[in-house]
Amino acid sequence: MPIRMTGLNSGLNTESIVAALMSAQRTKMTKVENKKTKLEWKKDIWSSLNTKIYDFYTKSLSKMRLKSNYMTKAASSSNTTKVVAKASTKAATGTYTVKVNKLASTQYVSSGKLNKVKVDDGNGNQVDADATSKTKLKDLKDTSGNPTFTNGTQIKIENGANGQTVYLDVNEETTIQDFLDKCTSVGLTATFDEKQQRLFLSSEKSGEGNAFKITSSELSSNQQQASNDLKTLVGYKGLSSADKSTVDSLLAGLQNGTVTVADATQKLQEIGKAGVESDAEKKANRFYYDVANKAAGDALSAAAAAAGQSEADYLKANGYSNLDVTDSAAVAGAKASYIDNKTTELLGTQQYKDDIAAAIQNGISSTDVQNKLPGTPSTDEFLYTFDDITTRTNNITNGIATATQNYYTEMHDNASDANASGSALASLGLTNFDGTTEIKENDAANNGTGMVVIAAKDTEVEYNGATLTSNTTNISVSGLELEILGTTEGETVNITVTNDVSGIYDTIKDFLSEYNALLKEMNSYYNADSAKGYDVLSDDEKEAMKDSEVEKWEDKIKDSLLRRDSTLNSIISSFRNKMMGTFTASNGKTYSLSSIGISTSGDYAEGGLLHIRGDEDDAEYADEKNVLKQLLEEDPDAVTDVFTHLTESLYTDLQNKMSRTPLSSALTFYNDKEMNSQLSDYKTRISKLEAKFNEMEDRYYKQFTAMEKAMANMQSQQNSLASYLGG
Repeated sequence: MPIRMTGLNSGLNTESIVAALMSAQRTKMTKVENKKTKLEWKKDIWSSLNTKIYDFYTKSLSKMRLKSNYMTKAASSSNTTKVVAKASTKAATGTYTVKVNKLASTQYVSSGKLNKVKVDDGNGNQVDADATSKTKLKDLKDTSGNPTFTNGTQIKIENGANGQTVYLDVNEETTIQDFLDKCTSVGLTATFDEKQQRLFLSSEKSGEGNAFKITSSELSSNQQQASNDLKTLVGYKGLSSADKSTVDSLLAGLQNGTVTVADATQKLQEIGKAGVESDAEKKANRFYYDVANKAAGDALSAAAAAAGQSEADYLKANGYSNLDVTDSAAVAGAKASYIDNKTTELLGTQQYKDDIAAAIQNGISSTDVQNKLPGTPSTDEFLYTFDDITTRTNNITNGIATATQNYYTEMHDNASDANASGSALASLGLTNFDGTTEIKENDAANNGTGMVVIAAKDTEVEYNGATLTSNTTNISVSGLELEILGTTEGETVNITVTNDVSGIYDTIKDFLSEYNALLKEMNSYYNADSAKGYDVLSDDEKEAMKDSEVEKWEDKIKDSLLRRDSTLNSIISSFRNKMMGTFTASNGKTYSLSSIGISTSGDYAEGGLLHIRGDEDDAEYADEKNVLKQLLEEDPDAVTDVFTHLTESLYTDLQNKMSRTPLSSALTFYNDKEMNSQLSDYKTRISKLEAKFNEMEDRYYKQFTAMEKAMANMQSQQNSLASYLGG
């Protein structure tokens, strides 16, 4: 804004004069701004009200027009300590008999107590000790003191809950923890309590179908070889836990015949290829690290010799100024640090990066090793050497294809070669079990291991004489949900299903409460007092008032914005007319809400609010007879027909009112498009008036400036004339 120097010659307060002139003009813009503010308030009120009406339309009203919501049923049990019942709308009224013969249970297995194992006491002596989760299976003994696990033992674990099966092939390194991990991998809970020296296994779900089985067998030498060959080719030992799980699943599928050789081959080849590529990268990086490390060491020796110094003196002169050259340990540390830093620098060069990349593609041979690391023992060359990418890919592809077929042949086709005696499990305090047979600690079925099995059971009930089963303690039947808490021991429990009058009554009451609250709010807006004489406050007016006074003033205006609003009146009329309408039933009788004990008040000022006559919570009508509750007991279909008809009528009418029009958007009960257009027009008018008034103000100042200049010129001329006359 330019600096205006005014009134210097005229002595007039130009700023005040211009402000007074503009004040009259700006009154026009204030009126437009006030209209814009009121329209924004009106739009906010409509938006909030629209949300409430739409929420009522989509939830309560939509629900009440469906007959299924009036078919609430209640179920009672004659013995809730044994059976608890819930009824859905599909349950037929009547009495049903229930006997509970068995209760669903989860399978639990406790092993017998493990025997002592031999461990080294640190002095070369073998002493008895408790087993730990790290104890190897081959070191365990049965009750006779004999080992039962060999390198040919295979343990099969089947979980009926998810249909998963896994095999554990025992070798020299297999531990108790490996066995537990296999159990866990198929969804079982498996722990080893080192204090109790027992294994505890359980399924996660109850029911016979969710039982688990564990058996052991002894593989033939051919079967062992087939398994070892395939796992070696896949690189099983170096796989991630996720890839190991995938391989285990594929091998189990091959053995059970649930996975084809072709599918297993493809997936195992993918894992095998990834493994050999990872191995190639590791070996290439290891090799060139050692090459760079050797080069760095050779460079240090050469640099020291060229300088005519010892390596210690050279290091002291090149970055290790505080080095004590007489301290051999310090010199060795400095040398290692120097070589390590130089090694890192070399590996960061493009040459070494290219060499590593080329090695991964082309492989590393014994000749390469001797050329770059001469003197490497032949026994160490395997740490670096590997085939080129084509050879190793072909080898792994062809090798796994052959090994997979051989594995399938030996483990599936020749499965009978394995001896499934189950005796190997004895040193784990177990024997073969199927999970559906109870085994006690002293039963012969546990083969003297001390194993205890709590079998998985299904719930079994007799419902009206028919035997029903479930793998949980809940049974759904004919619209009833039965929660079984205990066996009835021959007792008969009666389940009685009745119409839930109280539930339906409360549903209707809640609906009417929401209907009344919404209608009351709309009535209050439509019948609001006029706000004549109240206008939007200016900033100066707000500063002169308390915040509470400003809020009260503005609320007075806002409350009146929908007064006698035609759109609101149309919605209110829909609420009243549709819900107070009548309809003719199939029996030829005419019904309305008043027919079922619901009516408006005699007080016209309530604006059509609905009351349940005789409802205890309605102070005005609590003493009257409750016709609605009586009809729900005697003729619930009549109540249903009245409510579904009237609410469907209101639902349809509201649906039509919120259809998209040129003035309103879809799902909107008011003219939001028209309001947005009006707001846009107001903003445009305000912008144009602002520009016009700025231009007018500038013109006023220019006119006063011209007057000041003219007066200055006249003053100058007078002074000049006076000087002449005086001379």
